[in-house]
Amino acid sequence: MARTRPLRGWIAASALALLFAGAQAHAQPRPLFEAHSAGMGGGKMDISILETERRPRASVLDIVIRQIGSSVGSSFFLLCNVRKLDQVRGGSGHIVKLEETPKRGQMLIGFLKSADEPPGNADPAFAAAGSAAVVVALDQFAPICDQMR
Repeated sequence: MARTRPLRGWIAASALALLFAGAQAHAQPRPLFEAHSAGMGGGKMDISILETERRPRASVLDIVIRQIGSSVGSSFFLLCNVRKLDQVRGGSGHIVKLEETPKRGQMLIGFLKSADEPPGNADPAFAAAGSAAVVVALDQFAPICDQMR
């Protein structure tokens, strides 16, 4: 019987080690906001939007395009989901965006309090970008986005 106790202890320790290792392997950070087009538009479009960084008044989005679909459908998928993210982040209805920022395949979205607010208030990257920072009034797209649900 003395021989089985060390074996039980070893089995218990091994099981705990495996559980811990498994938990670490599955502890990948989940996106703060995510949207997937799979299943929309007859399956011709496959795009994912993943919010990978949240700043006080801006978000970094990874845009993964596996299949573009129509340019209009793809554009509205992106736009309407940025509108949803704006609603999650406070819903002012006005954003500023920089494509391919901070790197290729990403978009930096800033949340403005009004259309007249300087983009640099949302994040210093917008001030540095000058005219490349595009302000968008999201409310004008509400009728279309609300129909896409």
